[in-house]
Amino acid sequence: MPASRTTPIVLLLAASLSACAAGGTTADKLPLASTPSGNFLSGLAAQRGNDPGAAAEFFGAALKSDPNEQQLLLRGLAVALQDGRNEVAADLAQRMAARDPQNGFANLALAIVEARAERYAESEQRLMRLRRQGPNAILSPLLVAWTKAGQQKYDEAIDLLETGGNPQADLSGMFHLHAGLINEFAGRRDAAEKSFQAALRGEAPSLRVVLSAGRFLERNGKSAEAEEIYRKFSDRAGDPIYLQRDLARARARSAPPAAFSRPTEGMAEALFDLASALQSDRSGDLAQIYAQMSLWLKPEFPAARLLLGSLLENEQRYADANTFYRAASADETYGWSAKLHIASNLDQMGKSDEAVAVLEAMATEQPDRIDALVRLGDLWRSKIKLPGNFPEYDKALAAYDRAVARVPSPQQQHWSLFFSRAVAFERSGRWARAESDLLKALELQPEQPSVLNYLGYSWADQRIHLDKALPMIERAVELRPRDGYIIDSLGWVHFRLGNLDKALIYMEQAVEIRPHDPTINDHLGDVYWRAGRRAEARYQWERALRLEPEPELVPQIQKKLAEGLPPP
Repeated sequence: MPASRTTPIVLLLAASLSACAAGGTTADKLPLASTPSGNFLSGLAAQRGNDPGAAAEFFGAALKSDPNEQQLLLRGLAVALQDGRNEVAADLAQRMAARDPQNGFANLALAIVEARAERYAESEQRLMRLRRQGPNAILSPLLVAWTKAGQQKYDEAIDLLETGGNPQADLSGMFHLHAGLINEFAGRRDAAEKSFQAALRGEAPSLRVVLSAGRFLERNGKSAEAEEIYRKFSDRAGDPIYLQRDLARARARSAPPAAFSRPTEGMAEALFDLASALQSDRSGDLAQIYAQMSLWLKPEFPAARLLLGSLLENEQRYADANTFYRAASADETYGWSAKLHIASNLDQMGKSDEAVAVLEAMATEQPDRIDALVRLGDLWRSKIKLPGNFPEYDKALAAYDRAVARVPSPQQQHWSLFFSRAVAFERSGRWARAESDLLKALELQPEQPSVLNYLGYSWADQRIHLDKALPMIERAVELRPRDGYIIDSLGWVHFRLGNLDKALIYMEQAVEIRPHDPTINDHLGDVYWRAGRRAEARYQWERALRLEPEPELVPQIQKKLAEGLPPP
């Protein structure tokens, strides 16, 4: 069964908001409790509900009655940092440190306060109190190195990064990057280039590494080498949008952006780097804290804004995410991604007209790009879950057609465009055109499991080309052996071929992986019926109805419950 029948293909990117613009709830909108314990409990509920702004207000109200209670101070400090309430965080950190001199958040916040005031020795002392475990095992040496750079102790800074950091293998590029940045800050060009080259030698250097190394080379008269680095990254990413301006500047031999002029910029980079590493590690709250701290040190930091927007979007805080995205939307490197996410979030908030306007403006702004038009097609396609000839499908197809027109010579990366249009064609009842686009997508990307599955399942469902459908879906299962939808498709094609034993094996496996999918349960019922297991078949059909299938399936399942399956 094609998972994408009801799930539009979406390009997921990231975005953010400025450090000054906290996304929390204001005190006059909150029903503050009349007792400290009531506000504490409300703060806990807000914290668990991903609303650090409200949690900060509740904990703040509780602290007015008990200003030095350690648990309140700790929680209040954490949510203040997470919500970007820097002045509040600085005050709570000072009070927390007085009660617990080794507290990690308190010392980290106070180290930022000291660094912002250019008291780097004091900042270093604060950072030395951090326990070298968990994320601090990575963050502490990076930040301490920058405070040493602020004291012009460059040898000590680099030695710490090269010998004292003990980074994990997959994070070693982060240490090489900061060694390069510090060496350049110190005016050591040869050493800086050596460190940047080491960072670039990683298996897949990040955008931040590429930008830092490339711009360093540009600043030192090596624009051709920088251009090559930018080009390689763009080729690997399959999209030049992030480095479009850098590539053009390197080719024109124009002046690049300046290097870091303050150690606080390097500290902000370190906090951002770690927040990025934590983003995919189910550590959203901690990633938000580090990203907000990076903005505390460097308020104009589009990459951190983009990251915060992504983190908030993951929590479905779409309005807050868009505040950060808008703050990043004018940036040459990150602005395009920010605007794509603004549109997606507006649609999620029920403001589809505004989302369409954003995407249409983007399509006009960049007449050679297709992503805004693809996103527009996905938006219209997501508006309706039923098959049939609906206006939304026509609008989706019009957007996809405009995108296809911008690709005179489709390449491998364009498979998803033809796949998206094929889904819209198939769902709107235009199978011949859907089949043509699916075959084109398969031509561009022969090993794409989604295409193999969708085309193979569609053929099996129509009882055509079963000899072709079977090996296609078998290959899709090899590529994604734990995908319940694709395993269901394999069971379905065996069912169509009359191979009931194999159909039963795969259908039961699919239900085990996706127990709450109504279509897969319905399919298993069909197999049970053909195998003579009538009671089990009815159970699966009844279960499929309870799981709220797509509306067009409901009468079909009800008919099977009443009459069973017709003879094959």
